[in-house]
Amino acid sequence: MKHILTLFTLPLLFVASAAAAQGAPVISFHADWTLTQSRTLVAGDAVQVAYDTGRLPQCRLTLPDGTPGWSLTGHYRVNGGPEGSFDVAGQPTAGAPPVVSLPSEGALALWFRVSSPGCEHYDSNFGSNFQFAVRAAGTAPTPTWVFQEGWLEYTVGTVKAGQPFVVDYDIDRLPECRLLYNGAPTWEVWVHYRFDNGVTGSQSVTQVSGYSRQGVPVTLTAPAGARAVTLWFENWDRGYCRRWDSLHGQNYRLALQP
Repeated sequence: MKHILTLFTLPLLFVASAAAAQGAPVISFHADWTLTQSRTLVAGDAVQVAYDTGRLPQCRLTLPDGTPGWSLTGHYRVNGGPEGSFDVAGQPTAGAPPVVSLPSEGALALWFRVSSPGCEHYDSNFGSNFQFAVRAAGTAPTPTWVFQEGWLEYTVGTVKAGQPFVVDYDIDRLPECRLLYNGAPTWEVWVHYRFDNGVTGSQSVTQVSGYSRQGVPVTLTAPAGARAVTLWFENWDRGYCRRWDSLHGQNYRLALQP
């Protein structure tokens, strides 16, 4: 069985290596439940998906002839369009490599399914799926620190000292303080930041549109010479509701490249 799986996996690893060498973005799902994205996704490009099968170890049925009786497939939607799929491991079913075309800007949703007769399991960010922004063609790739619903955090590209980076925070992570006054929102979500050279500050990660408040990415600039940045988030409203997203008080820390 190990020999069969190795034969099936090698082409996927080769595609991932080739894509990385050619500069195509790669989204990697690691066995420790973290993920990384090599750079910004741009419309008209394609993205390679590298998935560690250790995230979905169930349903490993072996057929009498020694071949895998299970399949691990990746599934995706671009801008809410039709569902597509690709093979990851086990018995091929989709007939497609783990490369997703990005025809237009918007959003890419990814999730994964392992199955065998009578067995089925998903890796889907607790049903929310993994969401990735697709920028317009010609967009400059800005490093981004993403905080996604489902308590998932990852970086896109390399955050460097002396350069700007984006904080993309999903305000559904802090959904409680939502008091209205005459139908208008009287609540806010802030990002607080501290660089290890002593520079600190706060900034809203929302904007008001009519009678609603929506989350928006914000840009921070890392001071030259800084080696790390720490972030935490605060949600409050005029009714004295206050909630924090701070990694249980430890705050989120990211090392900066020189």
